Amino acid sequence: MNSKHSAFPLHESTYYLIVRTSMHMKTALYRALHQSGLGVTPEQWSVLCCLWEKEGLYLTEITDKTGRDKYTISRIVNLLAKKGLVDSRLDPADKRRTNLYLTDKGRELQEPLTRLVEEFTAKVFQDFSAQDMEYAKRLTQGILHNIERLGL
Repeated sequence: MNSKHSAFPLHESTYYLIVRTSMHMKTALYRALHQSGLGVTPEQWSVLCCLWEKEGLYLTEITDKTGRDKYTISRIVNLLAKKGLVDSRLDPADKRRTNLYLTDKGRELQEPLTRLVEEFTAKVFQDFSAQDMEYAKRLTQGILHNIERLGL
């Protein structure tokens, strides 16, 4: 069968490069977190970050902030609760909702986890200028915006 399209080198695909970079960064962050002994995964860290920013969030707010589905966030929150890092309480204004709060143990992880992720990020982006970093942020935020706007 003859194709009208020429071969597309994978290493030239922007999509492939972004996905591959993301997978490698996630794996490297898993490794760094595991080696730290802090007992948190990148996914758990993202939920903790939401609660460090503002306690009392409910699941839907965390799904919106992290871009993960409700099932995944529920599973992550349950694991964090088993580790004693978060508590869930009924919302006093709406008994149908459960709000999430950090425990003292969850609050104590903010400084070491933030430091670890900042050091990890500095290593990964060590050869890039502040301008490069801002440009990369604008590009990735633009890609996310387009995907969400177009419902892809």
